[in-house]
Amino acid sequence: MMPEMRFGALVATSGLLGVLLATLVSCTATARVSDVYMALDAAGDRKRSVFFTDTKEIHCVVEMGIGRKGATIETIVRELQAYDFVADKFFATDRVIANVEASPTPADGIQTLDVALKPKAPDGSDTNDGPFLPGHFQCEAYLDGKLEQTAVFNVDFPDCPTSTIQSGTVCFGFYKQNLECPRYGVSSKDSAKCHCSTATGWVCE
Repeated sequence: MMPEMRFGALVATSGLLGVLLATLVSCTATARVSDVYMALDAAGDRKRSVFFTDTKEIHCVVEMGIGRKGATIETIVRELQAYDFVADKFFATDRVIANVEASPTPADGIQTLDVALKPKAPDGSDTNDGPFLPGHFQCEAYLDGKLEQTAVFNVDFPDCPTSTIQSGTVCFGFYKQNLECPRYGVSSKDSAKCHCSTATGWVCE
């Protein structure tokens, strides 16, 4: 009886190892998107869902686990609400403003894909020093063509500047046209004012 019991135990152990090996192979042969979020930096340390037209950087960060070759990750940033600078109001739309596709190398642990948004001029053209367009947006992460995760975010006009406004400096696009602000900073008690002119920038008293 003892040899038979030992043999049975060996069979059971072998079966368990087979299941474990199959599970490990299955895990290493998969790919998934675990999270998508917006941040002020490429590393995703400063997560946000609200940004401003004068924000320095806006990033969509995709976290994923890639255990097989040939997985395709595509990230799309979609504009769902835009701002009409002429009519001075927001309107509904559906525009793809950024698109990145990658096929990450299989690796252990979490990998990230960063999509950095670019500032745009009011006419939609690229600009390095201009503002981000105000509106409501959605960052979408696809795995092999299937939508897996989304992150929604807003870009808003900021309040008045926190420090002294220099007359003639650019304001249109960063702030709403005709916005009136305290000249010496939003918390200033001084009565001097400036307003944002489309043509000439800040016009101060």
